[in-house]
Parts: sequence; structure tokens; C-alpha cells
Amino acid sequence: MGVKWLYRIFNWDFARNGFWRVFSFALLLSAVCGGLLSPPRLEAARVNDPELEYRSYWDQGEYQQALDVIQKQMEARPEFAESRVYRSFVWRSHRAALNFAMGRVDEAIADMEWIVETNVEPVFLLRLTEYYKYRGRLEDFENTLLRASSRSSWVFHTQEENVLALARIVELQGDDPKRILTTFYTTLMENRPEFAPGFVGAGDLTLSKGAYDLAEDYYRKALAVDEKNQDALAGLAECYWKASDSRAVEIIEQLLTINPRHCRAKALEAELLLDSGEAEPALEKIEEALKVNPNHIRLRSLKAGALFLQDELDAMRKVQEETLQFNPHCSAVYRVPGRIASRRYRFEEGASFQEKALQIDSKDKEARALYALDLLRLGRDEEGKRELEQAFKDDPFNTHLFNSLNLMDSLESFDTVRRGAFMLRLPKEETAFLAEDALALLSEACAIYEKKYKIELEKPVSVQIFDSHDDFMVRSVGLPGNVGFMGICFGKLITMDSPSARTKRTMNWRQVLWHEFVHVVTLQKTKNRLTRWLSEGISVYEETQRNPGWGQKMEIHYKALIGENDLPGIADLELYFTQPKSISHVILGYFLASEFAHYYIDEYGIDSLVDALTRIGEGEHTDRALAVAANRSVRSIDRGFQRFLTERLSPFNNLPAIKAPQNEFQKMMDLRDAPPQEEDWTQQSSPFTDAMRKGSDALKLEQWEEAESEFKKAFELFPDYTGTWAPLRQLIRLYELWEQPEKLKETLWRVMEWDPTDYASAQKLIGLLREKNDWEGVEKAARWAMGIDPFDGGMRKTLLEAMLQTGKEKDALSLTHSLAALEPARRTDYHFQRIEILMKLEEWENAKKETIQLLEEFPHFWEAQRLLLAIVEREDGGDEK
Repeated sequence: MGVKWLYRIFNWDFARNGFWRVFSFALLLSAVCGGLLSPPRLEAARVNDPELEYRSYWDQGEYQQALDVIQKQMEARPEFAESRVYRSFVWRSHRAALNFAMGRVDEAIADMEWIVETNVEPVFLLRLTEYYKYRGRLEDFENTLLRASSRSSWVFHTQEENVLALARIVELQGDDPKRILTTFYTTLMENRPEFAPGFVGAGDLTLSKGAYDLAEDYYRKALAVDEKNQDALAGLAECYWKASDSRAVEIIEQLLTINPRHCRAKALEAELLLDSGEAEPALEKIEEALKVNPNHIRLRSLKAGALFLQDELDAMRKVQEETLQFNPHCSAVYRVPGRIASRRYRFEEGASFQEKALQIDSKDKEARALYALDLLRLGRDEEGKRELEQAFKDDPFNTHLFNSLNLMDSLESFDTVRRGAFMLRLPKEETAFLAEDALALLSEACAIYEKKYKIELEKPVSVQIFDSHDDFMVRSVGLPGNVGFMGICFGKLITMDSPSARTKRTMNWRQVLWHEFVHVVTLQKTKNRLTRWLSEGISVYEETQRNPGWGQKMEIHYKALIGENDLPGIADLELYFTQPKSISHVILGYFLASEFAHYYIDEYGIDSLVDALTRIGEGEHTDRALAVAANRSVRSIDRGFQRFLTERLSPFNNLPAIKAPQNEFQKMMDLRDAPPQEEDWTQQSSPFTDAMRKGSDALKLEQWEEAESEFKKAFELFPDYTGTWAPLRQLIRLYELWEQPEKLKETLWRVMEWDPTDYASAQKLIGLLREKNDWEGVEKAARWAMGIDPFDGGMRKTLLEAMLQTGKEKDALSLTHSLAALEPARRTDYHFQRIEILMKLEEWENAKKETIQLLEEFPHFWEAQRLLLAIVEREDGGDEK
């Protein structure tokens, strides 16, 4: 098997390169000599030992006890301990690893230096290389890496551990990860499927490049071989954490059950806590782990990040200085706090940290990538793109960077429209349909909220609208997918989907843009220190102030979710976002947070909320800031909020028992990409379902008045329900069959105010209003509908007609431009109509320019010649004749 394996490597295309041919030949020769026939455990096979006595201590995290056992073994066999035999190499190698695990890096280096004086196996050279880098001895690192990659160290060393070491050496040299994966890991996994570290190595490599699904698969395969493999468990937990997968918690707990002193697992526990903004418990985890290894760089860097979140800046700087004394090139001590700051939307501070990290180590690929992303999220696109290009040059196999760089290239083809405080970027094809309305909406919101929240916004505020959802997600987080997000705010930058990026007529772009702009206000007001629950709660609340149909409905399935626990207080609301039990709990969090904002403002006034936001921006904790601003205790506010919620949720008393939704993802996002389905609860008995069934039965029997009465009763019992069985939808059906046009119009208006994406109702209503020549109503309904589908030419023509009928010619001008863009075949007609509107407005100079422009393109257009003649005659006084 071994010879066949090496023969395959030797014949691969890339082996035509001279270096790879030497390597391939060395492997082939070694295989022929029997190297690949060695048993999978290097140490046990070579020294002919039983399972080493200290291994059980080591695996349980009892590093000192394991070290003591090794020391006793070495003292008991001095003839081996100091001689150049393999048993001594193994002892010293393991002693070095244990010392390293306890932060005694210099002792670890001394042992590895002793080994490699005579033994240049890749596994030992790699270990020494990594120790040098960890200690900040970069010159020694470079020299040893060069030595490890020399041809002499590659010959005759093809045991599994050495193959893994060779793979890592080539990776440190910056070789193509795909080639490394194919050359080393794939072949090793195929030929040694019982060797778990082979799968772990492949997982580590793919994880480092952001291929989380592939990494997960490799780690799972390692665990299938060895279910307690700590490296595989740690890698899998890291993979899940980076992918924001809640399974990370389960894997960390599993790992800590095996080894309660596992520093990487402790670091991941701290990472999860810091992601949630829980700095104090994170510090407890960090301090506990630092007792095991006081020089653990990741833990010390996380400690600096936790202290930053606590505004303990002097303590943070002390940790950074001490860490740099240990390793003067340790950029992580700035990079990690920067990442944590940006995770909390504090991008200015995040970018500042990354600048310092790069000053310490200009080759820190991760710091460069994070710095680029911070700049982009601050709206500093030119600087951000330059840094992104450099980051990709440094790490050309990074998927996130590749996606982001391609996206920035595509942004160059976008239109840029500046007005007042705003810079809008969007696809050229959509400018005519979205730019004017979006900028008008933003200007309206800015005028309201700068005054309401007592803030002068830092400007310009950048808004980027994407016609591809994947492009929107890459611009926002670096990866495509996750259809749930429609808009994201970074403080000075808003990114969002265009309606064209979603399933047709499933989003209200005005609602999304308004929501995200409120985030601009509250994030800037609090210097990006605002907790997510309160930020989302205020944005959803302010949606309802702009339009009662926006905001968050009280979904039917919330009844089951809320029934699981007591009603929440302030301390519970953030958990819906940071530690949700399910996707449905996240969306429930939006609802509850918005209800808190409603309660707090109604009870204590908007000035109290603004005061609380100011205090949060000064570093005060959210709960204390809300309490001090309201002049109440947190407990008092909680009790009031719970009374408020009890009343707000009272319609649930009219419903039967409800199960959590089967399709949680669709429920969470409220996409309405597919029609809502009636569920089992509709067949149960309750005041609401009984009224709906009676109404439906009466409708079938054409008992109109009784059906109307029951549907209205059902609506009063639970007005938030928006499914196909909703009372208002049934009333529309009733009034159509009953031929009650006035009641139908009234109900259609109510449906539009109640469901911000019900385009069909707007179309139906416009037809009724047109019959009555109610052009004011037609204009209002058409404007509303264009918040859902601004690309519908028929609706734009309806709006144009209504504007002309109601004397709003000036507003109608922009519609002729957008209609010409929508229907290029009729461009001349819309151009001509624009001239007629300008003449009606007596804007003669503009009318003349437009007419000449039209005639330059179509010189024989008789009607345009007639208009030009009329304009010229008026200029000559012909209008007085």
C-alpha cells in the first residue's frame, strides 16, 4: 500500500517541479525501505514501550503530574535520559510539550534544541520552529523553518507524524492549501484511515481558510476514529464558534469533561461570552485558565479584550505590555481586542487596535484582514479596498477576502448619489427607481431623529443597496448566504437588499431602510456601546411610529415560546439574541425588545430614553442607565414591563394551545416567500378559532351579516394574525362576494396598514378607487405599493396618471425618467410627455432643451417640432397674440 501511495504522489503533475520531484523520490525511496510500514504510534513503536504511564495524566489536564512521571522515568534510566537514543528524544519531546502547555516556553525550547542537535526529523524541527515563533524569537524561527524545509530533513521520515509535520512546514512557507491538502492529507487519510491526527490536520488547514463545512467533516471523521481526540474536539468547537453555530457549546462541554484544564476550550468559552458582551464571566474563565498556563497568548489577548469591554483601559494596557515583554512581536494582544471591539460594532476602536497590531507585526494576515473590514464598515471604502488587496496578496487562499475583494470590484460599477447627509450607492439599473425615494425617506428620518434623540450625526452616512443578496451578505459579513438578513447597520454604513434581491414582493424596502437608519442614530448616540436587544427594540418601535403597519407582529407561535418561561425583565432580553434556544426565540426577542421600548417611552417619556442612551455612551451598563434615567429601580421597571406585557399578550388567551413552528427559519425571517399555511391549531376550539369557523360556515351559506360579525369578532380577539386564515383577509373575500365596494375599500386600506407587503390588496384597492375617480386615493395607494415593488411599470404609470390628475406635475417629472428606463421601447413617448409637463409648469427653458435633445435624436418627429415651434413663438411674444 505504501509504495502505491508514494508512486501516486510521484506521478502527479505538480511533481514536475524540481523540489517536489526530490521530495517525491525521497518518499518513494523511504517507502521501499519500509518506512511507511511503521505502526501508527511513532513513540510507542520506536521505543518499544507500552502505553506511556503519564499519558492518562496528560489527557486529563494534569500536566504537572505527567511531567513528574516523565522526570522519574528519566532519573530511573540515566543511560537513556542523556544519550542520543530515541527513548531520550521521546521523553524530552513530551517534557517540552508539557512545559509548553504550562507556559514554560523557555524550558520547552531548551529540550527541543537538545533533540534537534542530532535528530532533524520534521516532527521535532516543526515543534522547535513553533516554539520560537510563540516566544517571539523570529530570527530563530525563520532559520529553523528553513532548516526544516531543507531536503535533508525530508528523507527517510515518512511516519504519519512526520508527514503531518511536513504538511505544516509547507503551510508555514505559504504554499497552496489545496496542494497541501491533496499531497499530504488526502493521501494520508486514504492510506491510514485509523490515524485520527491526519483528519485533524486536514480540518485545521481548511478551518484556517474559512471552509467551515469541510473542516467540520474532517473533524467528525477524526472523532469517528477516536471519539475522545482532544484536538479534533477543540477544532470542531472552534469551527462551530466561527460559523456562529450553537453546537459549539455542546462540543466545548464534551471536551472539558475529558480535560477540564484544556486551555483552548477555556478560550472558546471566553470567546462565546465576549461575543455576548459578558466581560465579567469571560474574565473569570480566562483567569481560571491562566492559572494553568500564565503565558497563553490567546488567553492573555482575550483578557485584554474583556478589560476593554469593561472600560478598564489601564488594566488592559498592562496586560498588553506584559505580553509584549514575553513576545515583542505578539500582535494578537491588539488584534484580538480589536476583533472583540468590532464584534460589538465599535469599529473605530477596532480599526485603531488593528493599526497597532500591524505596527507590531506587518505580516499579521488576520489583523490586516480585520483592519480592511473595519475600514469598509466605517464607510472608508478607498482605504478599505487598498488594505483588502494587501490582505488578499498576503493570504490569497482566504475565502472571505476573495469574496469581499470581488464585491468591492463590482461596487465600482454602482451609481453614487450624494444628497445632504447621505451617500447612496446602488446598481445603475436601479437608480431611477430607488434613489429619489430612498434619499427622501432618509432625509425625513434624519430630520426627525436628530431632533428626537438630541444628536448631530457624524456624516456622511453611507447606504449601499444590492440587487444580489449574496453580494449584500459578502459586503456585510464576508460570506454569502443567510437569506434571513435584509439590512445591516454598522453605525455610519447601512447595507441592505434591494427588492430585486428578494423573492418578488416579499419585502418592504422603506421599512427596512427606516429600521436600519434608526440603528445609525442609536449606535452613534451610544458610541456603538448599545446592547443588541435595546438597539433592535428601539428600531422596531420607531418603525411603528413611522407606519403602524410596520414593526413586529405578535405571531401566534409566540404563545408556546413565552409559555416556556416567566415573562422577561431587562436582564433576560439580551439572552434572546446571545443565547437563543432556537431561531424562533431570536425573532421573539425582536418583538419583546420592541414592546419594552414601547413600554419605557410610554411610561417614562422619550427624554428618559435619550438620557439612558447618553449614559450608555458614557460607559454605563444598560440596566443601570435605564433605571437612573427613569428614576426607578431595575426591579420596579421589570415589574412594570411585565404588567405591560401581560396586557399586551392577553389576546393569547383567545387562542388554543400552539406548537412552535415547524419551519422555524421562515418564521424567524418573516419572509413570506411562501404563503403561510394553516396549522393544527386552527382545528382546535378557542374563542378565536370558534369565531373564525362560524364566520367561514356563514360565508359558505351566504349569510353575509353573520359572517361579517364573526370575522370582526375574531379580528378583535387576535388582530395580529396575518396568515391566509386571518380575519381581515376573510372580510375582503366576504365583501367581494357580497358586492359591498365601500366596505371592501375600507378593509383593503386596513389590510395595507396592517401588512406592509400585501401588494395584491393595493392593486385591488387601486382598481376600486380608479372607478370612482378618487385620484388622491390612487396616488396614496400607488406610493404605498412602490415600497414593495418599485420596478412595476404598471404601478408607476398609475402613479404618474394620479399625479397629473391631482396637479402634481413637478413630482411627475421624475416618474417619466424612471418609466423610460423601465420601458426603453417607449422612451420617446415618455420624453415627449416630460416636455408637455415642463410646458404646463411654464419651465420654458427646460422644455426647450428637452425638445432640442429629442429632435437631435429623432429629427423627423413632427409632434416634437410642433412643441418646439410653440415654445419659440412664446419666447418671441407669440403668446400675446
